[in-house]
Amino acid sequence: MKRLNYMLLLGIGLIWGSQFFFVDLVIGNITPITLAASKAVLGTITLAVLYLFTGKKERTPLPTGTWKSFILIGLFEAVVPFILIGWGQQYINSSTASILLGSIPIFTIVFVKIFVPSEKVSWQKWLSVLIGFAGLCLLFAPDLASASLAGKGSFIGYAALLGAAISFAASLLLIKRLPPISSILAMRNVLLVASVVLVPLAFIFEDPMHLHLSGQQVLYVIILGVFHAGLVYMLYNTLVRRTGAAFTSLTNYLVPLFGILLGTLILGDHLAWTSIAALIVILASLAIGELSGSAKVKQSG
Repeated sequence: MKRLNYMLLLGIGLIWGSQFFFVDLVIGNITPITLAASKAVLGTITLAVLYLFTGKKERTPLPTGTWKSFILIGLFEAVVPFILIGWGQQYINSSTASILLGSIPIFTIVFVKIFVPSEKVSWQKWLSVLIGFAGLCLLFAPDLASASLAGKGSFIGYAALLGAAISFAASLLLIKRLPPISSILAMRNVLLVASVVLVPLAFIFEDPMHLHLSGQQVLYVIILGVFHAGLVYMLYNTLVRRTGAAFTSLTNYLVPLFGILLGTLILGDHLAWTSIAALIVILASLAIGELSGSAKVKQSG
C-alpha cells in the first residue's frame, strides 16, 4: 500500500514537472492561447470519460452557486496560468519555469492570511514565505541588474510564470470552498469553463486553423492535454484520499526537481549558479512550511 502511495506521488510530480519540458518542445510552433485551449479541451474530454467509467456519480443537484465557483476556478486554475505558462516559456527555459511554479505554496500562505483572516498562520509559515521570496529574488537578480534586451526578455518570462504561480495559488483557496462532490466531476467542469473561454479567444487573437506542427509535436500537445490538464487531477485526488493533504503536498518538491532534470538532461537547459541557489532556497522554504504543518498534525493527534 505504501509503495503505491509513493508511486502515485512520483507519478504526479513527474507529470506536473514534465509539463514545462513538453511546452518547450511545441511553443515555437503553436501560439500560447491556442496551446492553452487545446490543453483545456483535451483535459475536459479526458475527465469526462474518466467520470463515466470511474467517477462517483452525483445523485443530487449541485448546490446553488457552484457553477459560479467553477467559473472563477476555471479562470484562475486553467485560463490564466495555461496562457501565461505558454507565453512565458517563449522567453525562459523549462528548468527555470519549473522553479518558479514551485513557489505556489508561498503565495498560497499569503492569500490565506489576506482572504481567510480567521485561519491562523504560524510563524514558521511566515518564515517560509520570507525565505521563499528571497529565493525568487535570487532568481530575478541577474536580469534585474541587466540592461540588455535578453535580460528584459527573460524578465518578461519570469513575470509570466510568477503570474501563473499566483493564479494557481488563488485557485487553491477557491477549490477548498467547493461542496463535497467528485473531484473528477469538479475538475471536468472547471476545464469545460476554461475551454468555453479559451477556444473563442484563440480564434479572436490567433490563427489556430493554420498551425505548422510536426506529427511528434501533435503528440506532445495531446500529452499536455490528456495528462497535464486531465489525468493528473484524478491521480492527485486519489492520493489525497489515500494519504491526506500533508503527504500529497510533497509534490511541491518534485515538480521543480523533475522539471530541471528533464530540462537539463534532454533539452540541454543551462542553469546559472543563481538559479540553482534559488531552487535550494525555495525548497528550504517549503520544508519549513511542511514542518509547521506536521507539528500541527502531531498536536491534534
